[in-house]
Amino acid sequence: MQYENNRDRLIEILMTAKDVNEHKEEILKIVPELIITVDCTQDHPAHMYNVFDHTIAVVNGVGFDLVLKLSALLHDIGKPYVAKYVDGIERFWGHEDVSSSLSYHILSRLKIENEVIEKVVHIIKYHDHKTKLSEDGVRDTVNIISEELMPIFWEHQTADLMAHAPKYKSIMIGQLNQIKEIYKELYK
Repeated sequence: MQYENNRDRLIEILMTAKDVNEHKEEILKIVPELIITVDCTQDHPAHMYNVFDHTIAVVNGVGFDLVLKLSALLHDIGKPYVAKYVDGIERFWGHEDVSSSLSYHILSRLKIENEVIEKVVHIIKYHDHKTKLSEDGVRDTVNIISEELMPIFWEHQTADLMAHAPKYKSIMIGQLNQIKEIYKELYK
C-alpha cells in the first residue's frame, strides 16, 4: 500500500508542480535512488549543473505528460555509476543503459502501469540518441524510437538540451530544430 501512496504522490507532484524542486525532499524519499545524483558533478563544458539540478531543470522544462515527466526525472539517474574522468573531462558513457535499468526497477516498485514503464524506459535508453541532419537520419531515429513516441522524444531532447551550458545549448538546439523540421516534412 505504501508504494501505491508514493506512486500517487509522485504523480501528483510531477503533474501539478510548476517547479518540482519545491518538492525535492519528498521526491528523494519516494525515489531514494536519486539521492546519489544530488552531489554528482558534471565537470564537462556542455554542462552547468550537477546531475540532480540538471534533472530538475529537465522535469520543469517538459509538459504535463506522465511519460515525459517520468523520463525527465529518471533519464540521468545512472550517471553516478558510470562517471569517470577522461582527459580532464567528466564522462558518463553508458549511463543511458544504467538509467533505463534503474528506472524499470523504480517504476515497477511504484506499481506504475506497464505500458507507461515501457515507454519511459525506451525514451530514457535513447534520450541521448543523435539524429543525423538528413531525411535518412530522421527515418533512422523514427525506426529506433517509434512514430508514436517521437513527439515525446523531441520534447524530452529539447528540455534536456535547454538544461545545458549556454554555448552548447545554442548550437545543439539549432541543429535539433532543423531535424524537427525535416521530421515534420516527412511525417505530416
